[in-house]
Amino acid sequence: MKISLKNKIIRIGFFISKEPNIKNLEKELADFFSKNEIGGYEIKQFRIEGTVAFDYRIVPLEPPLEECLSGEGIHTKEIEEIGKKYGIKHLGFIYWCYHK
Repeated sequence: MKISLKNKIIRIGFFISKEPNIKNLEKELADFFSKNEIGGYEIKQFRIEGTVAFDYRIVPLEPPLEECLSGEGIHTKEIEEIGKKYGIKHLGFIYWCYHK
């Protein structure tokens, strides 16, 4: 719907979108990380970043893992399955966690 106000137009709309519940995802990942070491490291603190639609990255904060993970044996499949429960197609570690 449009409402005209002299030099401006107010546009009013209604849309529905689905987004993952990041708080619940963080709780589930924190539980997963407390039970599983990732590349020999126990991730104690992290954050989730949404990069593009349906693409979210895990950024380890403690310990910082810059270029520490090899990409092998880091429970990639399990993490992706957790993401799929929340409607996230691609959930994984941020690219700089892997060797170049």
